[in-house]
Amino acid sequence: MLPLLVVGVAAVAGLAGFLAYLRSARDQRAAAAATVGLSVDDERVERRLADGRVEMVRWAELREVEVITTDIGVHRDDGALIVLGVDDTHGCLVPSRLAAERGVIERLAGLPGFDTRRLVEALDQPPPSRTTCWSRPEG
Repeated sequence: MLPLLVVGVAAVAGLAGFLAYLRSARDQRAAAAATVGLSVDDERVERRLADGRVEMVRWAELREVEVITTDIGVHRDDGALIVLGVDDTHGCLVPSRLAAERGVIERLAGLPGFDTRRLVEALDQPPPSRTTCWSRPEG
């Protein structure tokens, strides 16, 4: 009976250690993805991440604007992200709070055919949601 108890305790301790490792890895990924800087000017928007990565989109290359609402992960406090997309592999995530503070929304409003009401509606969607708010007109 005692050997079985020892094995059971060891298994529980091992599981607890594994769960702590997973939690730590998740926290490290979230910290690495945190926004440490956002620059916006007439030519581009650039987001700097805590791990040194940089996301950048030139306004002239922008093809699509999406809003993702979330209540998990590194962006849960903002509640929403604005995704500025050039193509399937190139874009920039902008936390909604920073988008408002740094003038991203004003610049989006100047895009041809951009409807700010659609953006506001997308930002108000309960999480999780993903809404395309604008696509560059063809031609």
